[in-house]
Amino acid sequence: MKNKKIFIIIFLTSLILFFFLYKVIDGIYYREVSNLIDLEVYGYGGSMTIYEDRSLVLILIVLFSIIISSVFIYIYNQREKNFLEYIKMIKSKLSSLSEGDYFISIDEVNSLGALYDELYKLVLELREGRELAIRDKLKLKENLEDISHQLKTPLASIEILIELYKENKDEKHLDKIDCELSKINYLISSMLTIARLDVNQIEFKSEEFSIREAINASIESLEAQIQENPIEILADGEDFTIIGDFYWIVEALINIVKNSIEYGRSQIQIMTRKTNVYSEIIIKDDGEGFSKEDLNKLFQRFYKSKNSAAGAGIGLNLSKNILEKHNATIFAENDRGGKFTIKFY
Repeated sequence: MKNKKIFIIIFLTSLILFFFLYKVIDGIYYREVSNLIDLEVYGYGGSMTIYEDRSLVLILIVLFSIIISSVFIYIYNQREKNFLEYIKMIKSKLSSLSEGDYFISIDEVNSLGALYDELYKLVLELREGRELAIRDKLKLKENLEDISHQLKTPLASIEILIELYKENKDEKHLDKIDCELSKINYLISSMLTIARLDVNQIEFKSEEFSIREAINASIESLEAQIQENPIEILADGEDFTIIGDFYWIVEALINIVKNSIEYGRSQIQIMTRKTNVYSEIIIKDDGEGFSKEDLNKLFQRFYKSKNSAAGAGIGLNLSKNILEKHNATIFAENDRGGKFTIKFY
């Protein structure tokens, strides 16, 4: 039905154009010849076509119009057929992509033509998104398993302390229960933060601030722990600015300084300097330093040194994750005590 309408439109259009063209050419030719001879004498009245030949001219015009219309319809049908096959191939390829089949053959590349580049970009985005979703799912599973595993010990301790309190009503057990609940609260909060970092669900601010301000803020947050030990903290060196999230950088520094307080004897040095390539923070204590095993596993999640009595083994791992999100690195070494070096690039 559609082709029939198109054929009629093209046929009528061709008919009109051919007839108009015939009349123009015939009129011009008649005028030029009539300047030389009197055509009316020979039976031509305003046209080079005599009365008997007009039916033949009309038949030829109709025939040419039919041929032109038929050729156009044939080309149109072929293009429409190719277009439908092209669409069918695209639908088939998109269906394959949705099912995880990212392979594109050479024949498909040639057939897709200009669309191939865009489709290839889509393939890369889908593949990356799929792989990222799988990684995020595995990380979430691992984090949930870690939280479950780490909660077992403090929860078991709380159960025992509750039973002991029921037996002798000793208030010391309540204090221990409160301490264990604080550990659980810290553990859950830290693990949720790490889980959000793993799947890039934390949006870090991008602001310029002084590293000296961040260091001072981290020391102030640890004031109670510093007084308990007691330990002296000496901060010195060149101040510099970095671009990042002030809150999270302070959080990273708190965990690192807290570790140095735990292992230091009397003094912690925090030194800063700036080079042409990077800016550096060195946090150094005067303790016994790290064992070889500690240096290899220090930043692993839930790793606790044999000499560590407190903590859940999360702080340094959290600090490392935060710093890496800020295009920074951290490593530990022994230098007459434990030493952490942070470099911002």
